[in-house]
This record gives sequence, structure tokens and C-alpha cells, in this order.
Amino acid sequence: MSDNQTDNIEKDYNKESREILKTFVGELNSSDIRKGEYPELASADLKYTASLQSKRLNEKNADIRYDYNTDSAINGSAIKLDKDTRYITRMPFYISESKTEYSVDGKVKKREKLLKTLYANVIWLIDQNNNKDKSHCCPNCGAVSTIKQLLSGCPYCQTRFMMSDLFPTITNYYDGDTKGTIRSTMLPFSLLGILIMMCVYGFYNYDTLKAVFSSDDMIGKIIQGVLLAGCVAVGILSGYILKAAANFLYILTYTSFYIPSLIRMIKTKRRLPEFMRAFEKNFTLDHFIGKLIYLIRTMVYSDDYENCAVYCGEPIENKCRDIIDMTYLGFINAKNYYIENDYAYIDIDVHMFTYNCKGHRISKKRDVFNLLIYKSIHTETDYGFSIHKIECKNCGSSFDATREKYCPFCQSAYHLPDYDWVIKKFKKK
Repeated sequence: MSDNQTDNIEKDYNKESREILKTFVGELNSSDIRKGEYPELASADLKYTASLQSKRLNEKNADIRYDYNTDSAINGSAIKLDKDTRYITRMPFYISESKTEYSVDGKVKKREKLLKTLYANVIWLIDQNNNKDKSHCCPNCGAVSTIKQLLSGCPYCQTRFMMSDLFPTITNYYDGDTKGTIRSTMLPFSLLGILIMMCVYGFYNYDTLKAVFSSDDMIGKIIQGVLLAGCVAVGILSGYILKAAANFLYILTYTSFYIPSLIRMIKTKRRLPEFMRAFEKNFTLDHFIGKLIYLIRTMVYSDDYENCAVYCGEPIENKCRDIIDMTYLGFINAKNYYIENDYAYIDIDVHMFTYNCKGHRISKKRDVFNLLIYKSIHTETDYGFSIHKIECKNCGSSFDATREKYCPFCQSAYHLPDYDWVIKKFKKK
């Protein structure tokens, strides 16, 4: 294949990834998270944590509505991520006005209107037609079939699948506040501008105003009225300057506040891949961040850590039961990483915005989650396809060990760290 042909293929993936993200955004807008609805283009991991989140929302009698304005969107170029022997990945981004409503007992308790940048990891299976004979578990019943069989429906539970439900898929997404709260009107800034101009004019012309409006000088009153109207007009225009100053101050404060986190993130982006690629040549930080977010969401929304497949640590209590939603803040800090007894360990902080529901009150917080995760250095992480063929080592039965810690047939524990990242320690700072 010529270089020109290769470039055309790459451009097609970039374009398709942007179209996939736009479709995903539309599906997210219409999804009822509380009822367990979620975009079809989402991976099984995303849908699983969304199902846990829906249970939390029902426990709190809370609801969430997302609304990304597709008319005002900027569909950004796709970032090319690393390619391994089986998958092609892209990270498109999508900038738009975003409205989010959080309600309790049917009453809206918190509204946010922000300009957000939405990022997503979009993945394809390389040479998909030649991999139809590979074995995978049915996402519905867990029975083992080939991809070719799943194309026409699971032969065991008769569930049918479209290939787009498998590939391409979005394995993770997260958004970030682009420039702070958007005001739908200039009114607050214009009113402030008018107030400032009237006060300034009144301060310097107090005696004149008092004399004119306490006399019968009609012409003087008209002149002062016109001048005051001019102050109002200048005040309205100055509202734009005040808003620009407020946005600049916000950005300056925001940037200064996050500089330490940004420095730690830069160090992590440089050092962690060097550590991981010594035994996992296809390691990509973007997919790894997606895994971290999945692990955190699973821990936050799970009620039973004893049977939680991704947690293999000491018994702990879930102290995050008030969290109903969370957003990745864009910063991680790998504080320590090492190899011990053929397992790689990473002690890492992940910065998130969390939305907490206590009674009828919704509050937004910046939280830092600390995880100690580990995985065998002898098995590479499957970065893409989230439907797994897993067999119990005791009885040979197939089940999804990424969701269940114990085999449902013989109750034997499945040691997931031999195949994927799991959590040894977890806490919210």
C-alpha cells in the first residue's frame, strides 16, 4: 500500500471518529440515566458503570439531564493515539455549550451552563472481517460464541447485535470546563456597568444635579437627563469590558490554582509510559486514564465491595455514597510505581469533579481519589474490546470476571490481577 493510500485511510478514521462522537453526544442528550439508558456507541464498561450510577440515582430519588448544544458545537480534529496489532484508536474532541440539570424528587436543585470540551476514545478492530472467528462472551448471557455468530445473534440467548455495537465503540469519554460559566445574558455585567457610571457621574456632578433638579430650569433638566442617559448607554457597553475582565480573572485564577497539578501531570505523562513499556509495549496513557476512570466509577457507585471484581484489598466501607455524578478534571499524578513478585503496582491520584446529593441538596466538589492498582507484568492489557472470553480455572465455566469476583457456577474466586488492573487500596482524600 502506498503512503498516499495510508494517509487516506488515516483521514477516514479521523473523520469517522468525529462523526461517532457527534452521534454519541446526541444519544447522551436523549438518554435517561436514571432508567439505565445509555448511548449504544458506549463500551460495555461505560454501560456497566452507568447501570451502577442509575441505581445510585434511584436510591437518592435524583435525576440528571445532559444537554450538549449540537448547533453551537465545534467538532475538533481527532488525535491519533498509539496503534497496537489489533486496534486503531482516535481521540476526537467536541466543544459546545453544555447544560446539565440535577434534580431531586422532580425539582431541579442545580443547573450548570458551561462551555465544555468533550473528549472520547474511539476504537476499531483492525481487519475486523478476518477476526470473525475469534471467541467472545455474549454481552447479554455470557455464553461463548464467535464474533461471526454474534453478528447474526447469540446462539444461546437469541440476543441480536449490530456490529456497530461491538466496533467501533467509545471506550471512554470525559469533558472539561473550557472557560467557566457562560452567562446567557449581559444583564448582570451591564447593570454593574450602569451602576458604576451613574455613581461616578453623580459623585463629580452632585452639586449640579442637586441644583438643576431642585429648580424650575427645564432646559437644564433635559441636558442632565440626556447626560444620565449617556451614562446608562456607556454603562451597558462597559458591561462587555467587565465580562471580559471577569473571564480573564477566572482563567488567571483557574490556571494559577492548577499549575501544581499540571506540573505533576506532565511528569506522569513522561515517566509512567517509560515504566510501563518495559513490559507492556502497547501501553498508552490515554487508555490507561480511561481504565482509571472506570475503576473509580465502579468503586464509587458499587455498594458491595466484597463481591466487586475490580477490588482485591482489605474490607472497607464505601464513603462515596452521596456521589451521583463525576467528571474527570484532566489531572493524574503517579506518585509511585514499582514491580513486586511479577506484579506492577501504581500508586496514583486522579482529580475529579463530583456532584453530591445529601437529602434535597446538590453540591459540586473537587475531589482527589487515590488508588493503588496492580496487574501481572506477564499479560498485556486488552485496551479495546470490553467483551471478554474468561474461563473459571476450577470448573472451566465462562463468565464475565470483570463484573463478578466469584464464578457463579462453583463460587471459586477469579484472580483478575493476572489479566487486568485491579484496586488494592482506594480512598477519597
